[in-house]
Amino acid sequence: MRIEAVELAVCDVPNPGVMDRSPAKPGDGGSPTSGAVRPAPAGMKPGAGSGPQIVVVRVRTDRGIEGHGFGWGVKGGMRVAHTIAEVYRPELVGQDPFDRELLWQTALRASRYGGLASFAAYGPVDVALWDIAAKFAGMPLYKFIGAFRDRIPAYASSPFMKSPEDYARLALEARKAGFTAFKLHPPGDPELDIECCRAVRLAVGPDMVLMSDPVGGNYDHTDAIRVGRALEKLNFLWLEEPLYDHDLHGLEMLSRTLDISICAGEWNSDFFSKINYLRSGAADIIRADVSWTGGITGTLKSAHVAEGFGVNCEIHMTVLALMDVANLHTALAIKNCRYLELPFPDGATFGLQERLQIDQRGDLHGPASPGLGFELDEEAIARATVATL
Repeated sequence: MRIEAVELAVCDVPNPGVMDRSPAKPGDGGSPTSGAVRPAPAGMKPGAGSGPQIVVVRVRTDRGIEGHGFGWGVKGGMRVAHTIAEVYRPELVGQDPFDRELLWQTALRASRYGGLASFAAYGPVDVALWDIAAKFAGMPLYKFIGAFRDRIPAYASSPFMKSPEDYARLALEARKAGFTAFKLHPPGDPELDIECCRAVRLAVGPDMVLMSDPVGGNYDHTDAIRVGRALEKLNFLWLEEPLYDHDLHGLEMLSRTLDISICAGEWNSDFFSKINYLRSGAADIIRADVSWTGGITGTLKSAHVAEGFGVNCEIHMTVLALMDVANLHTALAIKNCRYLELPFPDGATFGLQERLQIDQRGDLHGPASPGLGFELDEEAIARATVATL
């Protein structure tokens, strides 16, 4: 089997969930600058989106099997699409799609030797290759990888909100919806964050699992220790990204000082960077996802090396509907992941005919169909496409 084409469509997301909304100004989606771009359908302005975009990646083979992935274009999809088209596509066409490790390593070299690309852009391509292989085998992707389980608990992940009351109200909604765990993205002020976390714990009681993620860069070392000590008293499971990911010294100090687990490594997302967190003890838990960590291949590498250190690799959400399906398959194929993260109260749904849903126990189940197991919403994608490469 050979790869015949890698086709890319940049799409405006018409109804983004709360976690998908970008602070970028309307029109910041970029505009096509290369002759490789085909004009958008009549009435659509290429590359101009007032909201987030995604890049739909289709890898076509000479056996008629097609694999899919979605590229992360929250602040504009054209740059992601051009990266794939100009750096990675030339390395893929004509190759055997089953040679995923070879192609993953080839993509790394293409970036190193002049591509100067974000390796996150390769994630959806790698997912598409895994999708092809599992479809060819006639197996759900997590079974094709090698399943550890067929279900996993999900936690509800909040947007940024303003007040303790807002977070408490949302946590109660999540519990009513069936979630057994809830994560705050608090505002970022240490004292207010503590109050938000305290309000949630008081609202949901002692049994719900809670986490907090201020998304880095808001605390200094003293702030982070103070917040961590407060969350220990509130029985939070982890404190995520209390410092910027590049502050390995500070993260190592926190991991050594605090009893609450420090979760880090989300933004230093490539597999090789995560080894530094593990080796130095800068995180009790590392993060990975198929969108930012070089696809399923990079995420599996991250999880397996973390397992060797006795550390969990908690799978991060992608705010991309299809990529969160790929995250689910990956989480089901590894042992050292407790939860799958889902945005709440709403998340990415664009591009798929259905969405991930928890059961009454708060669990997500592995899809039954071959490959990723979810069908693209072709009509919605066609309507939203603003450019193709």
